Amino acid sequence: MGWGIDGLIAVAQGVAAWPGAVKLLPAMPMLGLAAAAGGGLWLCLWRGKWRWAGAPVFALALASPALNPSPDLLIDGAGKLFAVRMASGELALSSRRAARFAGGIWLRRNGQRESAPWPGPDGDRLRCDGAGCILRAGGKMVALVNDGRALADDCREAAIVFSTIPVRNACPSASLVIDRFDLWRNGAHALYFDDGGGVRVESVGAIRGSRPWSPGR
Repeated sequence: MGWGIDGLIAVAQGVAAWPGAVKLLPAMPMLGLAAAAGGGLWLCLWRGKWRWAGAPVFALALASPALNPSPDLLIDGAGKLFAVRMASGELALSSRRAARFAGGIWLRRNGQRESAPWPGPDGDRLRCDGAGCILRAGGKMVALVNDGRALADDCREAAIVFSTIPVRNACPSASLVIDRFDLWRNGAHALYFDDGGGVRVESVGAIRGSRPWSPGR
């Protein structure tokens, strides 16, 4: 019996070492996950030809990651890490060291092992200096601010302001302002831009809801 187990382990290790044996894929939506489970169970539990009806359901579930919308801009709840979707579809992280746990999750959900270069070759899309970055996406100018000296200028020009410091005064040009207090209250934020110029905002707090331990409650 021991020889049989050793043989199985040797086969498993050999297959795992093949090139391409392990591949990261973008995350499935919840509906795709449910379809994969349902189609797989239908195939495995029933007997007879009609069990093959689960095969197309399972195949559609495998294709569902392509239909899952991915955020164009992410910021972690501590305001230490930004992620921007580049023209290639890859995420670029603003830091390789800050918020490494959150950054690793973002990359894996996008099917990546490593971050794309920041700011990378898309100079017209993302430009950075010591005070922050300017992102042009969805026909909008988005300011990523980490220095108060840049805040006044960005509040006069950007349509969206993401600030890791508190924004205490009005931003005349910005239709959306997310600052340090918003991050403290609602945690990480994600922005989705559409071709029509619209913006959808998601946050951990909005999905989680109000809890007795939620900040700012």
